[in-house]
Amino acid sequence: MIKSHYLKLLIITPLLFLSSCSEIEDNLDRKREQENYVSPYMGKWTGTYTGEISGTLILNVSKNGSIEVTRIVDSNVEEVYYANLQSVGSAAISPSTSPKGFVLTGSLETKSGTWKQKYWSGSWSVKKLPTPL
Repeated sequence: MIKSHYLKLLIITPLLFLSSCSEIEDNLDRKREQENYVSPYMGKWTGTYTGEISGTLILNVSKNGSIEVTRIVDSNVEEVYYANLQSVGSAAISPSTSPKGFVLTGSLETKSGTWKQKYWSGSWSVKKLPTPL
């Protein structure tokens, strides 16, 4: 009886080890893909937001799709906050609220969207600046 338990243990242990190794390899492959990913929207985008208040927008999209949003009001006041593209390869901006309550939603594919801040709202549009050589 005890011998059969040992025999089962000797058979099952290597199978568990092989299973966990393939999981580790899959995770490493996913990590490599994420590290090598370059967002097609990477670069600097500039434009304006208009509506009940208006100003300038600057979007700096990083390699992985995170976005540094700079909002300029009245040519003097600058607010910087961070947003992301909704998923890998996506052009949709995940709604992210700035410290002052400014929420930008839309798409870099259409280069436009809407914004909200408290009881104000409006639209925005941007264009991608050429990448320096």
